[in-house]
Amino acid sequence: MSKPIAIAMWMVVALAVVPTGTLHAQPADGFVIVSGSAAYRQRIAMPPDAVLTVRVEDVSRADAPAPVLAETREPFGGRQVPIAFSLNVPSAAIDPRFSYAVRATITVGGELRFTTTRSYAVLTSGAPNHVDLVLDAVQPAPGSTTAPTLGVGFALPATFAGVMPCADCAGVAQTLTLRADGLYRLRRIYLDKPDGPFAELGRWTADERGKRLTLRSGSESLLFEVKDNATLRLLDRLGQPITSNANLDLRRTAQVDPISEPLRWLGEFRYLADAATFTDCASGLRWPVAMTADYQTLERNYLQSRSAPGAPLLVSFDGRIEVRPAMEGPPREQMVVDRFGSSQPGAACGSEASDKGNVMVELKDTYWKLIELDGATVVMAPAQQREVRITLAGEGSRLFGFSGCNQLVGAYVQESSALRFTQMASTKMACVPPFMELESQVLKMLGATTAYRIEGQQLTLLGGDQVLARFEAVYLR
Repeated sequence: MSKPIAIAMWMVVALAVVPTGTLHAQPADGFVIVSGSAAYRQRIAMPPDAVLTVRVEDVSRADAPAPVLAETREPFGGRQVPIAFSLNVPSAAIDPRFSYAVRATITVGGELRFTTTRSYAVLTSGAPNHVDLVLDAVQPAPGSTTAPTLGVGFALPATFAGVMPCADCAGVAQTLTLRADGLYRLRRIYLDKPDGPFAELGRWTADERGKRLTLRSGSESLLFEVKDNATLRLLDRLGQPITSNANLDLRRTAQVDPISEPLRWLGEFRYLADAATFTDCASGLRWPVAMTADYQTLERNYLQSRSAPGAPLLVSFDGRIEVRPAMEGPPREQMVVDRFGSSQPGAACGSEASDKGNVMVELKDTYWKLIELDGATVVMAPAQQREVRITLAGEGSRLFGFSGCNQLVGAYVQESSALRFTQMASTKMACVPPFMELESQVLKMLGATTAYRIEGQQLTLLGGDQVLARFEAVYLR
């Protein structure tokens, strides 16, 4: 058994993990013992290099990182669950007014396999000092692409939150969750605005040193500096620090905000040999599709619209990721289709429809890229990392996009061919003059829009009889 390591200022104190029934921990002077066992329900064995990590955390503040009072990290070796643990918590670190909880994870080769998903309170407010933890499986679907470099200094999954500046609202509350398989979800709430929240899905990666994160959703990307294990700082589009007195930090939260809520998904659906899969365009990740909820509507549309048996079909729907029983093996993540949206025959992730003349896209739930403004062709400048684009959400009549310099949100009213945009709001990033001027033109154009028309893959916005702008449908990878 390894010896405990006491570090000044209530830092990490660790004891080795030993098999259940052989633990006889005695409290040292100035410490309180938190003990228990860690297990999972699935009947599967972990390899010898699997690692169980157990922490006692201060979870008193939901808007701040959870300080770690004690931690143990031990390979499984030849053992299997349940595995006992015991941690020495410095008595001086315990405040009876605060709340504390035990959190545990099991990783294999740096990839998260199991994690606690509920709070196990200890130490104060009548909570016990012995807890038996039940961990839930976090298993990527077969065919998922390789996970990003996990060289970051914090355990995954992880959630970071903060309020960023806003040009015409009280702030943008942002919550970012990073998963070990590379999926991220960035949720934005524009304070004092009626619409929202707005969620963005995509894939994240870390650089070799684990000091910079890239969040990529389709053709767009965000960059963050990893300041420390509890703080991410927003960088500009070239990866340089932003000079500003405003808050640009997202701080790690005490609890992980899982990516489990219903979201709008766009990707390729396949059905073959009684098995259905969905590949997300934004992240490239793939999940089996649960045959429940609105699945039958999706399958019927696929059978009518596919180009050939087993061929992919680009679809959109409202759905969620959920751990469900599998046909074989342990429970696993599956995609649940809550409400089928639409399909785009002939289109695929990362490309436009193969026959534009015969495929007309819908106004709503389509990624529209600006290609013409005030009669002039719009092209991306070398220093510009994001294209001007808009998406009109089919649910809630919400608009979101990028206006040249800042993220854009708002609302729209559409009746037949009439269309107007209202309640516009944006983030508050400073850009070089060409991009600021472009953004000013885009916002003016949206404010002047009164009607629209769609021809094939193009959306034309009109002000009366005048053509204000043209957009082109893009299918993201």
